[in-house]
Amino acid sequence: MPSVEEQIQDIFDKNKIEDLNDFIKQRSCLNTSTQYLTYLFYLLQATGVFLTSLGQAYQNPILIWSGVGSNSLASFIYIIINSNAKINNTLMGNIRQIKSGNYIDEGILDAFNDKKSNGTPSTPGFKRNTTEI
Repeated sequence: MPSVEEQIQDIFDKNKIEDLNDFIKQRSCLNTSTQYLTYLFYLLQATGVFLTSLGQAYQNPILIWSGVGSNSLASFIYIIINSNAKINNTLMGNIRQIKSGNYIDEGILDAFNDKKSNGTPSTPGFKRNTTEI
C-alpha cells in the first residue's frame, strides 16, 4: 500500500496532467478564435474606411456613421484579440512551468509555498488570492 506522501504526490501529478491538457485545449481554442477575429477585424476596418470615404464623397451621413460604427466595432474586436494574446501567454507560461517541474496551481489557493530539497511540498501555506478594488 502506498504511503500517504506517495498518494498525495500522485494526486498532484494527476492534477498537473489535467491542467496541462486543459491549458493546451484552451490555447488551441484561443489561437483559432483569434485567427477568425483577426480576419473579422481587418474586414470591418476596411469596410469602415470605405464607407466613411464613400459617405464623405456623396455627403451621406448614414454612410459616414456606418463607417464610424464599423471602425468602432473593429476596435472592440482588436481589444479582444489583445486580451486573447495575454491569456495565451499566461497559458504558455503555465505549460512551461509544468514542463520544467515548477508549476504550482494558483487557481484559488496558493497551496504549497515551500519545497523540500527533493521537490516535494513541505508545508501548506493556505493564502487566499484577494484583489483589492
